[in-house]
Amino acid sequence: MSVNSPSVRASYADVIVCHGCDHVFDNVPFAAGQQLSCTYCGEVMKVKHANWLMQAAAFTVTGIVLFLLTLAFPFIGLEAAGQEQSSRLLSGVWALLDRDRYLLASLVFITIFLMPLVELVGLGYVIGARLLDVKLPGLAKVLHLLFVIRPWNMMEIFFIGVLITTIKLGDIASLLPGIGLYAFAGLILVLIYSHTHLDREALWHWLRHENRFRGRDDDPLVVCHGCGAQVGESLLDVNDRCPRCHSTVRRRIPDSYQRTLALLIAATVLYLPANLLPIMTTVQFGVASSDTIMSGVVHLFQSGNVGIALVVFVASVLVPITKIFAIAYLLWAVHKGQQGNPRHQAILYRITEFVGRWSMIDVFVVTLLVALVQFGVLANIEPGGAIVCFAGVVVLTMLAAETFDPRLLWDAHSE
Repeated sequence: MSVNSPSVRASYADVIVCHGCDHVFDNVPFAAGQQLSCTYCGEVMKVKHANWLMQAAAFTVTGIVLFLLTLAFPFIGLEAAGQEQSSRLLSGVWALLDRDRYLLASLVFITIFLMPLVELVGLGYVIGARLLDVKLPGLAKVLHLLFVIRPWNMMEIFFIGVLITTIKLGDIASLLPGIGLYAFAGLILVLIYSHTHLDREALWHWLRHENRFRGRDDDPLVVCHGCGAQVGESLLDVNDRCPRCHSTVRRRIPDSYQRTLALLIAATVLYLPANLLPIMTTVQFGVASSDTIMSGVVHLFQSGNVGIALVVFVASVLVPITKIFAIAYLLWAVHKGQQGNPRHQAILYRITEFVGRWSMIDVFVVTLLVALVQFGVLANIEPGGAIVCFAGVVVLTMLAAETFDPRLLWDAHSE
């Protein structure tokens, strides 16, 4: 069925839908600087910024300039015993490729270079089209993509990894921050502000005003999580694409429970070798020593860096295992039904979804150390077998959170 078919009844409804639990609310007016939150699950549904378009445009242009500066200038340097080793943003990726760590190199490349680049290009395309009031081809897909890839942009986590690396190497070498590092820090802030000022609902309203589509008057409505439109079930029986943004509309994520469970089991299997095997090997004056994740935390603590030791412990030890237990609990709640408070479970899900990516800190620290510490006989650092397993735990738990459908919590409670 074509979206322009006469049998599709398109109209506009001034409502707002919570994507966490599918409850529908009247789109009440509110002032700039305020936000609308769901009274059922607590999810923030909408935030208003004054003059959002011009601010988002300014931040995006600044971000493009900072991204070019990050690539053009040295990122960080290391000086020890008269030898100097400098690196750029992607030096760690090339170092991993030289050691045939293709999966790990691809993951680092995607999270610190490709995703930020796609975000900047996408933001420029969407905001530029809106400023010129020209509906360019593919705008709906680009706008949807911007919000799908956001969790996989891990620049801020990489930056924390840089800070931890400087502390780890502070006793044996002098670190020389480059212009690229300062530009990178600015780029992180600019991209955060670009996203927070982008009014997604206003952009969809500009692209197509109609946001409710029915095949008949009594058609039950299903929410499109791509653009927030409401689509009648009779239309989805013929074509499962949203008439507004053309993304796939599902009543619930297909096989959400089974997929999440499979990913969780895989992550649990990898968690043991990730913590038992060495994550990196250091060779100083011909003497090799290996560190696991936990021994690295102990070393930081013994050297007096208690704050950094706690950050690494929480991000690399506590968060992964807590996330595994949290997702397992949510699956149990869905399976059993009528267990616990669905609002509290929805909050737990959002926290779990947010914090999981921060476990990538150790992966980035090892990547930076491998790129920087290559001083021949003096000192060398090589990645250990645990690093791939640990990266697998982080990615699998992130995918498990994405495949889990939080609306199942409300379904289980209502049943």
